[in-house]
Amino acid sequence: MRRSLPFVPVAIVASAIACGRQPEPPAAEVPTLAVTSWTDATELFMEHPPLVAGETVLFAVHLTRLADFSAMTAGRPRLELTPESGSATPVVLQGMEPSRPGVFRIESALPAADRYRWALVVDAPGLADRHELGVVTVFADAEAAIADAERRGDGDPAAITYLKEPQWTNGFATVVVQEGEVRTSIRAPATVHPLPGGEAIVAAPAAGRLMADVLPSIGDRVRAGQVLARLEPRLTAGADRATLDAEVAEARAALDAARVEQSRAERLLEERAVPARRVEDARRAALVAEARLRAAEARLAQRDETLRTGGGAASGNAFALRAPIGGRLAEVMATLGASYDEGTPLFRIVRTDRVELEVQVPAADAAVARQAAGLALELPGLPAPLTLEPRHVHDPGVLDAATRALPLQMEIDNSGERLLIGQVGTAVLYTRERLRLPVVPAAAVLMEAGRPYVFVQIGGETFLRRFVEIASRDGDLVGLKSGVARGERVVTRGAYDVQLASAATGLPAEGHVH
Repeated sequence: MRRSLPFVPVAIVASAIACGRQPEPPAAEVPTLAVTSWTDATELFMEHPPLVAGETVLFAVHLTRLADFSAMTAGRPRLELTPESGSATPVVLQGMEPSRPGVFRIESALPAADRYRWALVVDAPGLADRHELGVVTVFADAEAAIADAERRGDGDPAAITYLKEPQWTNGFATVVVQEGEVRTSIRAPATVHPLPGGEAIVAAPAAGRLMADVLPSIGDRVRAGQVLARLEPRLTAGADRATLDAEVAEARAALDAARVEQSRAERLLEERAVPARRVEDARRAALVAEARLRAAEARLAQRDETLRTGGGAASGNAFALRAPIGGRLAEVMATLGASYDEGTPLFRIVRTDRVELEVQVPAADAAVARQAAGLALELPGLPAPLTLEPRHVHDPGVLDAATRALPLQMEIDNSGERLLIGQVGTAVLYTRERLRLPVVPAAAVLMEAGRPYVFVQIGGETFLRRFVEIASRDGDLVGLKSGVARGERVVTRGAYDVQLASAATGLPAEGHVH
């Protein structure tokens, strides 16, 4: 790769024209060559002019530690040039300590014209590394050296330049594309619902006024059977327990009086002191009093039975409203001191430790989805999918009339409450089939107008945007059908900065100034 270094100041040309002199022809552009190399420990990015025997040349060396992609701040690099013919003893061009973090200089006279196998050796505290750079030619004259550099071309016109200095300071990382094995998957929209029976409404079992020592709040956890509040029935005629007790006592007293009168009439009839009609009237009065007593006792028993059902239990003259299930209070519609009619909803309780995930599976994938070997859920705002363990996977066997998809339902353990009732995401159902192809981390794949792409690093400061075709997503890995090849480097951190660099204008054509 090369860059051109143009240079003729415009002011000098204008001054020459003003003086009536013909301006001198512009100086020839001197191309800059760049070398990029990676080892397991370091990245080398080196810039230099064409190599001419006997000339003193400046090599601008940029060294990056691949452990954290930081700039090297110590050490001295050196270049070793071993002639392809003749002596096997290399010519060593010794470098200096870094002029600033990551930037080193090697400035030395070049050996005789020849072809050399060259390498850059890194010698730093706690680090020894070697970059084999292949074969380089040292030319006998500048004309031949420049002509050779120009034949190499300026590289891909679509290439993006993102300099080393912002890479070191803004956060940057790449990874080598490897060939790996990924599971195939089915992706479908999913919604989190309560389990069947995992939601309950506590309603007013009778008309009355709500009371509580402390009214529970939304989000509070409750146990099954826990008292949430009390409901005092309205004091209407014959409705409260005291009135019903009084009615029972009155009916019992009336029955006792009727029976006494019946006994007296029967005794007088035996003595022929009263007519038989008097006895019949007394017997009828006793039967009516007995019926009234049974009715009063039935009303009292019915009230007590009502207090024991409908979410309450008999407790003096008030309902004790109890939670029918354990969970969290999703809604509190009750207000202290307010009066409510029978059946008015007061509390809504939802079980959150176990939930149901409903996945809308396309009809064509239904058979495979039913036999899924794994499940993950992608949720907006989360950097990585949640891995879930489904249980009791089932479906109605009927397509949803609105979505024309199969609502596949599965029970999910949610003890950590990672999932929220009503939450919507994308379910990834892994099949048992596996593919072997190039894989990259999920962080390397970006989207533009629905099309996935990656940034490929083709040089130390040069990148290409490549649109890719995704074959499968498997956890943190993405399997790609096309777009990248094994051994290439893709950006996993700092991709947004590379994207901004692609839109930047006015970058200096000469690149670095060292």
